[in-house]
Amino acid sequence: MDLSTLIMETMFTLSGALLYPAIILLLAFVVWTLTALGQFISEYSGRTRSLERLRDGCRETQALVQAGSYGEAAETLAASGSNPLLRSFTGDLAKLLDDDRFSIESEKLLQDYEIRIAAELERLKVLTRTAPMLGLMGTLIPLGPALMGLSAGNVETLASNLVIAFSTTVLGLFAGGIAYAIMLTKRRWYLQDLSDMEYVVRMVG
Repeated sequence: MDLSTLIMETMFTLSGALLYPAIILLLAFVVWTLTALGQFISEYSGRTRSLERLRDGCRETQALVQAGSYGEAAETLAASGSNPLLRSFTGDLAKLLDDDRFSIESEKLLQDYEIRIAAELERLKVLTRTAPMLGLMGTLIPLGPALMGLSAGNVETLASNLVIAFSTTVLGLFAGGIAYAIMLTKRRWYLQDLSDMEYVVRMVG
């Protein structure tokens, strides 16, 4: 056996060994995508935005802070958020109202929420990039055995490998497409939330 034949057989064996890990990961990504879709629908149903409520809450909070009523100011600010993420932020920010270093601590809190949002979007970005790649792997790897089966006249081997190839393509595109749509929508949501958070910090500070 010459070197070129050995290299080709080694590559064929290694690529074939990657098929089942790729399929298992792809199935896990499909489950992950369906979970993300469920969370997206749940978040969508709970999202509302009332700029008037937020503005009034910030103005009332500012007046209460100036009057020294920090407890009441904290309750007012915490209740001014109109969606889960913004309510979480205003609740955390309310705890800092009586801090002498409010401007520094509020800026740090805002940065922490930016990182939290970025992490959420990065997880979706992994899905959008990796799921189609795994689908492509699951498509290309069975083509070798399928072509060998075709050349040998083995229709059963050809058909079974083509079924695997087409199925992984569909699953990869499905997971990637759903995750991409969710990512775009959530990015728009979170940009609006970040804008509202910055507004709250400036109004209260």
